[in-house]
Amino acid sequence: MTNSSPHTYVEEDEFGLDHKPKYQIFHDLMIKRINRVLLVSSYYDNFILEEDGRLSDQIFEEFHNLNLRTLPSITRVASAKEALILVKKRAFDLVITMRRLGDIDPFVFGQQIKQIRDIPVILLLNNASIIPYLPDPTKRQGIDRIFLWNGDSTVFVAIIKHLEDQLNVAHDTEVGLVRVIIVVEDSIRYFSLFLPLIYSELMKQTHRLISAGINDFYNLLQMRARPKILLACTYEEAMNYYQTYKNYVIGVISDVRFPREGKIDKEAGLTFIKEIKTNNLTLPTAIQSSELRNKQRAKELGAYFIHKKSRRLLQSLKEFMLRYLGFGDFIFQLADGTVVGQAKNILELSQVIAVVPDESLRYHGSHDHFSGWLMNRAEFAIAQKIKPVKVTDFTEEGLRQFLLDSIKAILVEKSGGVVHDWDRESHHPAIRFTRLRPGSLGGKGRGIAFLQFLLNTFLLADKISRNVDIRIPKTFVIGTSEFDLFMQENDKLYDIALSDAPDEEIKKNFLKAKISNSLEDDLRYILKDLTGPLSVRSSSLLEDSQYQPFAGIFETYFLPNNQDMKTRVKLLCNAIKLVFASSFVRKAKSYAESTDQSIEESKMAVVIQQVVGKRHPGELSYPSFSGVASSYNYYPISYMKPSDRIAFLALGLGKTIVEGGISHRFCPKYPEISFYSTHDQILENSQKDFFAIDLASPATDFTEGENSFLVKTSIFDADKEILSRIADTYDYNDGVLRNGYMGDMGAPIITFSSQLKYGTFPFAEIIAKILALGERAMGCSVEIEFAGNFQPIPKKRTTFYLLQIRPFVEQDEQLSEEIISVPKSDVFACSSQISGNRIIKDIHDIVFVKPESFDKLKTRKMVAEIDQINQSLRGQETPYILLVFGRLGTFDPFLGIPVKWNHISGALVLIETGLENFQVEHSQGSHFFQNITTANIGYFFINYKSKKDFIDWEWLNNQKKVITETDYIRHIQTENPFLVMIDGRKREGIVVKPGWNFER
Repeated sequence: MTNSSPHTYVEEDEFGLDHKPKYQIFHDLMIKRINRVLLVSSYYDNFILEEDGRLSDQIFEEFHNLNLRTLPSITRVASAKEALILVKKRAFDLVITMRRLGDIDPFVFGQQIKQIRDIPVILLLNNASIIPYLPDPTKRQGIDRIFLWNGDSTVFVAIIKHLEDQLNVAHDTEVGLVRVIIVVEDSIRYFSLFLPLIYSELMKQTHRLISAGINDFYNLLQMRARPKILLACTYEEAMNYYQTYKNYVIGVISDVRFPREGKIDKEAGLTFIKEIKTNNLTLPTAIQSSELRNKQRAKELGAYFIHKKSRRLLQSLKEFMLRYLGFGDFIFQLADGTVVGQAKNILELSQVIAVVPDESLRYHGSHDHFSGWLMNRAEFAIAQKIKPVKVTDFTEEGLRQFLLDSIKAILVEKSGGVVHDWDRESHHPAIRFTRLRPGSLGGKGRGIAFLQFLLNTFLLADKISRNVDIRIPKTFVIGTSEFDLFMQENDKLYDIALSDAPDEEIKKNFLKAKISNSLEDDLRYILKDLTGPLSVRSSSLLEDSQYQPFAGIFETYFLPNNQDMKTRVKLLCNAIKLVFASSFVRKAKSYAESTDQSIEESKMAVVIQQVVGKRHPGELSYPSFSGVASSYNYYPISYMKPSDRIAFLALGLGKTIVEGGISHRFCPKYPEISFYSTHDQILENSQKDFFAIDLASPATDFTEGENSFLVKTSIFDADKEILSRIADTYDYNDGVLRNGYMGDMGAPIITFSSQLKYGTFPFAEIIAKILALGERAMGCSVEIEFAGNFQPIPKKRTTFYLLQIRPFVEQDEQLSEEIISVPKSDVFACSSQISGNRIIKDIHDIVFVKPESFDKLKTRKMVAEIDQINQSLRGQETPYILLVFGRLGTFDPFLGIPVKWNHISGALVLIETGLENFQVEHSQGSHFFQNITTANIGYFFINYKSKKDFIDWEWLNNQKKVITETDYIRHIQTENPFLVMIDGRKREGIVVKPGWNFER
């Protein structure tokens, strides 16, 4: 099977698949790293570093404690000569040299290194008394920076991060809007003291701020967006940094006395702060000085003062970073300093903004505190939206609402395209996809998460010309780790689960088992906000995979979720247990065996999702429409091609479609073309009933299994407002189909003609674009499920909800042999409506429904008879052809035989056909059909009225060797094998009668 997909008539560049997702920006930051360090030190200095300072252990511990994942490798040599030889052989990123190098001066050594490689060279002193004897700064060629080591390994972290910041600042500010902090200090002693503290605090605070973020992977990426620290030692260097990065600077820490124009200027720092405050009054600044008299001057400039000789020097620096640079909690206060609130994360910020006095909001707004605080959390886009806004532009409540809306936008934005790991403290109702427990998301969970990623990354709704929102429903996924824990803590379950016990016994044992207390507590917590009906869906590791999708094999439970909290939690927990149990029911075991999978591989995640729909008369909840669309149409008509895709629409829950009920089908490329040419065909193939959730159900448990809280009701009982949007009217008196729904003047016929023919809603456009995007993004054909509610108010946006995307296995491979030309008299069955690609030469058995015995009122009895024969043949490892009337696997017994997979798991070829008084469309669009296709089971649909396709019933009824015969089913066996040849690409399939000589 091919992984390529030719199915895209949408322009290839329409979605810009080279566009990077929003979190991808973090991948592009901190590209240049210091990975390999050469440390040059005498044996004595090396002894001091290792034995006294335990340098290696300290550096490793420091990087680990700061959650830094890029630990550089350090190579040590004891002489300059060794270092020069090694630098010629190996590509180092940094050389750190100690002062004692024998007979060579470290500055000369640095120049020699740079002649070999243009890399930074740092001089590391281990004694402050050496500083006065160093050459003048203008004569320190060969050395990029001098640091003082006082036994604390954090200076090595500071050196490396300081150099990395210099290497990356230009790129990261432009590409990722990364912020900058400028530190102005010319004293080796003080910047060797300050920088390690600033970096340490910066890393810790950044990690603390994002640790309650989306997920661990995203958090690690976001660490790359931490502010850059730029160290300047002169006025000119400081001003150059500011002018270059002034749009990104979030704070300045400056000494007072340092060089300007080549000479020491006693007020250089004050002049610098005054200059930058001229155009950026609210920029947080700190002045550090050994002279207390500068405290008043700092105050006059609106700067924080740090006294260098204070015992609280480092604490003062830390306080400035936390309070004024926004790395700590947001402290809400009034203009006089009175504290009125505090928030440690964005969620709490929103909650406090909603209640603090207007005076506090105006105070912080006028000083850019909100934007600064958000900037340091890498929320650049929203911070830039807030920053230029003037407080005076708003009324009192207008400012509050603007801030609340802006914060909500953060949460909605952050929820797009990424998987949020559950954190009760940081969870917000606006988040649409949350992993409630660790482990794999499973097949269905991955599909939903991928849809969220696609929608957020490629902004699909913006490309639709109409007033439409496209999103996923609010979703929680319980990862597979919870399944492992559940099976481990209830250790007797595997014994019953892997046995041949009846399904009901397995489910009963799972319901008795205990779910973890922590999960139950979290479910109770999310149910406070998660109102309205819920679906609890399977998401096995094997489900919706590219070659064995297991579609519809596991179970889904619907909950009204409108009872008292105790009942709601109980039902939700029981639904989760039953989904776990569905890994081990007969149909799951049978399908796994038929696809050569082990059922023990099928670890189960669980998807909890809000059901798309609204409350309607009769205490029913259901959507205006639900649907399934596929990249490949196995049964095109007219001038359609298989690659033009196919879609199915229905009123109510999608169960109607995925379980083989009647729905409305159309081609997204030609939505106006009907698949039926007469009124009789339209009436016969129009939806008669629909599924809804019973909001008034008295049930308190799943006594009716998956259908416990579902009802199937007639379309005559559907909400008239919905029918007015999606139905036409069949006029009994005149025998004609009239456009639009006319109430009591006739019967509603679900056609969606208003949308498909007259374009009142862009179904075709949305589906075509989503399928095209999915095909290109997944690299194969796809199938999607969707639903939505039409809005009664014309100008209100309708939301189109995507429920699932999965690979759709199109039979695109070439046969190893061509289909041979066979005389019609030697053909048992022939069809142009087939799926599969295979040649089978070893089938001797046909199991078929006897035409004379078929009764659509007795199809449930036929299931038991087919199951009995299937079990017998599977036990003998004997493949067979199964021939039935109507649809296999449908939930509706009046449309065909409602078998499950385990009932027909031994069949290698399935044939659906009709009778003169019983003609039903094929199964395309259902989960059952998807699994048939994926398992490469040969499938034939033979239209009763076809002039080309046929079954030789006379030959079949004349076969004498009857193995089994029941009330409705006959099993015959032939001495010679059938020849089955199916070519899915050429749309040809034949079953040749036994005895025909096909050897070539």
